[in-house]
Amino acid sequence: MSGVLAVYGKEIKLYFRSPIAYFVLAVFLLGTGYFFSYNLFVSGLATMRETFQNMGLLAVILLPVVSMRLFATEYSAGTYELLATLPLAPWQVVLGKYLGALTMLVLMAFGTVLDLVPLYLFGAPETSTIFSGYLGFLLLGSACLAIGQLCSSLTENQIVAALVTVSILLGFWFVGHLQSFQTVQFLRELFLYVSFAWHFGEFIEGLARFESLALFVLFAAGALILNVCALEWRR
Repeated sequence: MSGVLAVYGKEIKLYFRSPIAYFVLAVFLLGTGYFFSYNLFVSGLATMRETFQNMGLLAVILLPVVSMRLFATEYSAGTYELLATLPLAPWQVVLGKYLGALTMLVLMAFGTVLDLVPLYLFGAPETSTIFSGYLGFLLLGSACLAIGQLCSSLTENQIVAALVTVSILLGFWFVGHLQSFQTVQFLRELFLYVSFAWHFGEFIEGLARFESLALFVLFAAGALILNVCALEWRR
């Protein structure tokens, strides 16, 4: 695990030496803070349901900015060749970089905890539902980052990696809406089952079902495995 930790430490330093981390955190926290304040003080909704929904969509849009540089910058700067010569297996590189990106995700989630203070002062929210919402957000974000990291490993251009990732994630976010256009029951169920928004909505409602948990875990694990295979092929 020392190799994984070495890559992880390098990624954390790179994030906070560049404006990426600060930009993503600032935009995410300002966005969630605005929606939460609007829902609480204007709409009078003393719950986290709507805020979680906005957090999920913001994550789908912003997390590609976090993941786009993971491998694309290594390729464009010519530092991947040096990284490949180190005594590190491809899975160690992939896992180390992924853990660095996950740290950003955890910081994003942790920053929204301040919203809970007025929520508990002005309302009586269900703690179990809030916990389920945060669990769903972390699982959704984990899957998004794994997909983004895979896209970053396939191109030398960060912008291309980000745009492809956003396109894929928005596709999985809105694919559930296609079920209303299908007459075949199997296709209706398939589109709903692979919908990130639908499964995330289950967590928001406090329904932390194994089916939804497994979907995000499978997407994350599958993307990471493909990422390792891509690095093996590149070598």
